[in-house]
Amino acid sequence: MLCIASLLGCKRWDNFTTYFNTFYNQERLLKESENEFAYQRENEANIPRVIVPDSSIIAASATSSPPPFMLEFIVTQKQRQAVQKQVDSIIIKGSKILARHPKSDYVDKTLYLMAKAYFYKNEWLPSQIKCSELIDKFPDSEFGPDALILYAKSLLIEKKFEQAEIMLSRTIDLAWTKKRYDVLTQAFRLLAEMKLYNNQLEEAIKPYKQAIAQSDDNKQKARWQLDLALLLYKVQKFERASKEFDNVFNYSPDYITYYEAKLYKANTLAYLGKYKEAEDILKKLEHDGKFEEWLAYTKVAQLNLMNLRGDSLETVKTEKYLDSAYANNPALTSYYYLKGKAYYDLNNYDKAAIYFSRARGVRSPVITKATEMSNLLNTWKTKHQQIQSNLEKYKKGEVLNDSIRLDLATNLYELGRTHQHLNNPDSVDYYYQLASEISPPGRPETARFLYAYAAFLEDRNLKKSDSLMEIIVQNYPLTEYGKESRQKLGYTEAFVIDSVKELYESGIELATHNENYYALSQFNKLLEKYPNSKYEPRTLYAMGWIYENNLKKYDSAMIYYNLLVSRYPQSEYAANVKMSVEYYAAVKSGQPIPDNLKDKQMVIYTPQEHPVTTPTVPAPRKKDEGIDLRDLITNPSKLIDKGKSAITNQIEKIQSIDPSKTLDSLRNKYSNPDSLFKLNIQESPGTDTTQTKNK
Repeated sequence: MLCIASLLGCKRWDNFTTYFNTFYNQERLLKESENEFAYQRENEANIPRVIVPDSSIIAASATSSPPPFMLEFIVTQKQRQAVQKQVDSIIIKGSKILARHPKSDYVDKTLYLMAKAYFYKNEWLPSQIKCSELIDKFPDSEFGPDALILYAKSLLIEKKFEQAEIMLSRTIDLAWTKKRYDVLTQAFRLLAEMKLYNNQLEEAIKPYKQAIAQSDDNKQKARWQLDLALLLYKVQKFERASKEFDNVFNYSPDYITYYEAKLYKANTLAYLGKYKEAEDILKKLEHDGKFEEWLAYTKVAQLNLMNLRGDSLETVKTEKYLDSAYANNPALTSYYYLKGKAYYDLNNYDKAAIYFSRARGVRSPVITKATEMSNLLNTWKTKHQQIQSNLEKYKKGEVLNDSIRLDLATNLYELGRTHQHLNNPDSVDYYYQLASEISPPGRPETARFLYAYAAFLEDRNLKKSDSLMEIIVQNYPLTEYGKESRQKLGYTEAFVIDSVKELYESGIELATHNENYYALSQFNKLLEKYPNSKYEPRTLYAMGWIYENNLKKYDSAMIYYNLLVSRYPQSEYAANVKMSVEYYAAVKSGQPIPDNLKDKQMVIYTPQEHPVTTPTVPAPRKKDEGIDLRDLITNPSKLIDKGKSAITNQIEKIQSIDPSKTLDSLRNKYSNPDSLFKLNIQESPGTDTTQTKNK
C-alpha cells in the first residue's frame, strides 16, 4: 500500500510540475496565437453562415492550390507573423514535456497542441505525425476525435482525397462513440464539401441522411438537416432545397439554426421567382427581436430580393445604405459577387468588374473567385486599350517594325489567354490566331504563341493543331515549344540530331561537287536553326575552307575561322587554324609579324592553283601541302603542316592580296561577324532536308 501511495504521489507531482512549469504556458501561447490571427473554429462564432449559390466557386481545378472550401482553415504567413515566436515556442515547450515528463497526464494534450501549432505553420506532415502519435499511443484520449479531424483537414489541403476520406470515416466512428457532435458536424461538412468539389452531389448528401436517421437528438438532427438543405442551395437545386429547408422545422432547431433555415428558405423562394412568399419571411425576421443582432444578413437578403425582382432604383438606393451601414459584412460582399457574375453572364464586363472589385475586400466564401474575376476583367480592359492603336494600323495595312509587331502580338496573346480563363472559346481562337500571324518570324516568342494556339485547338480542330505544331518543329526546333511539339507529333528523339546531320552532310556533298553557294546555304541554315549544336564548330570550319579554297575569298574565310577560334577555342578545328588567323590579322593590320608567329609551326592554307581533277571532290593537294575535304572534317589533325617553307609561301601569298580589290559582299553586308549567322543565301530547289516521323 505504501508503494502504491508513493507511486500515486509521484504521479501527482509529475502532473503538477508539468502543468505549472510547461503545459500552462504552452496552452496560453496557443490561445494568444489563435486570438491574433482570428482563427475561425467550428461553432465558436455565433453568426449565420454565408452560402453562395454558385457551382463555379466549389468546382474542382487542375491546379495544385488547396480546394476553396479549405482556405478558411489555412493561416497565412501575414496572419502568423505577429505570433511566429509564440507558435514556435509551443512546439519547443511540447518537446520538453515529451522528453522530461513522458508519463504525465498531459502528454496527449501536448501532442494535440503541437499538431495544431504545426498546422498553423502550414507544416502538414509534422502535424500529421503528431496526430498519429496521439491516436496510436492514446486511443481513448478525449482529444482523439480532434486529432483525427485535424489530420483529415491537412490531407484535404494537400488534395489527398482518398486518404482524407478514410480519415474522415475514422473521425465519424470515434466521434459517434464519444458523442462529439461538434466534431461530427465538421466531419460531415468536410466530407460533403469534398464530394461536391469532385462533382458527387448524391454522395455528399448521403452522410447527412444516415446521421439524421441514426441520431436521437432532435436538436442535432435539425442542424444536419439544415446542412443538407444548404448543400442543395449551394449547387442551385432550389426546388429540392426548398423542401429540405421545410424539414428542418420537423425537429428542434436552436435560434441560429432556425434563423439560417428561414433566411435561406426566403433566398430560395426569391430565386424560384416566388417573391411575395420570400418577402413575407424576411419581414418577419426583420421585426423579430430575437434576431436583431443578425439584421445585416436579413437586409442583404432583402436587397438580393429587390435585385432579382428588378426594382432597379430601390436596389441602388439600398446598396448605398448598406455600403455605409454594413461595409464589411461578408453577406454583402457575396451579394456583390453574385451581381457581378450576373453582369458578366450578360457580357457587360465593365459593370461586372466594378462589382467583382467590391466583393474582393472582405474574407468570405467568394473572395478567391471575386479576386480572380476582378483581375481577369482588369487585364481584359487594359489589354484592349494597349492593342487598339497598333491593331487598327495593322488592319489598315500599315507597315509595323518588328518591335511593334512583337509588342502587339504579346498583348493579343495575353488577351487570348485572359479569354481562355473566362471560358470564351471564340475570342481565344481569334486572339491566338492574330498573335501568331502578327508576331515576327524567327522570334522565340512566336513559337510560344503558335504553341498556345495549337494546344487550344487540340480538342477542337486536331488537323489544324498538328499543322501548327509542324511549323513549330520546322522553324523553332530547339525551343521548349519545339520539343513539346515533337513529342506530341510523335517524332523520334533523334529528330534534331538527324536534321543537323542531314544539313551538314548535304553541305559537304554540295561542296565536293563545287556547288559552293548551295553548300554555304545548307551550312548557314544549320547555324540558324540549330545554334550551339555539336556540328557548329566543324560547320564554321567547312565554311571557312570553302571561302578560302574554292571561292578564293580570304577575308570571308578568315571571318569564319575567327568565329571558330573565338567561339570554340578548345576544339581541334580551332587549334588547326588559330595561328593562321593570328598571322593574317597581323598582316592585315600592317604591324610587324610577332616573333612567336615567325618561329612557330602553324597550319597553312594555300589557294588551289591547279584545276579540279575529279568531278566529285576538290582537286587534291600534294601530300605534304593538304588533304581531301572529307579529311578536313573527319581528321582535322592532318591539316598541320610542319614545313617552314610553307610558312614563307603563305606569307608571300597573303601579302600579294590587294584587299581593296577583293570583292567580299558578305563581309561588307555584315560588318559584325556575329551577323553572319543570319545570312539568307538562296537555296537550291530540292535541297530541303527530310524528316522522319515515328507516328
